[in-house]
Amino acid sequence: MADIETFPEIKQVLHNDGSTFGFKAGAAIKAGQVVAFATTGVTDTVIPAVAGTTAQPIGVAVLPAAKDAPVTVALVGSIVTVANADDTTAIDAGEAVSDNDCAVGGTVSVAATTATGYSIGVTLDDIAGGKTGRIIVMPQIISKAAA
Repeated sequence: MADIETFPEIKQVLHNDGSTFGFKAGAAIKAGQVVAFATTGVTDTVIPAVAGTTAQPIGVAVLPAAKDAPVTVALVGSIVTVANADDTTAIDAGEAVSDNDCAVGGTVSVAATTATGYSIGVTLDDIAGGKTGRIIVMPQIISKAAA
């Protein structure tokens, strides 16, 4: 298991528009990156989500944006394409996915149900290691499973 080294180019991010909203890019953002507010959030400003570094992910960037530029984010109910953080481990359709600590930012991995964290959505496709696939955006907090 190893993190991908570059974020892939995703040509079609949005497949079904549940809802979108315009934010300000607090950093350079690539199309298809999962985005979140920084842990010390700035009003209406999002950055690529990195588990353990950013706040709860809220959606997925529809188009690329330079720092300080407007960025359209697909929110709850949208079907979007995202990138698997791990270059070898697949994600099965129907699994909850969360932001990952991959250095490229904005990637997903299977949501750990044994720890508290954030989920960004549920996969619609099997997503091969290092590849892209569709999710339905459904951000939520994952509570640690009871023993």
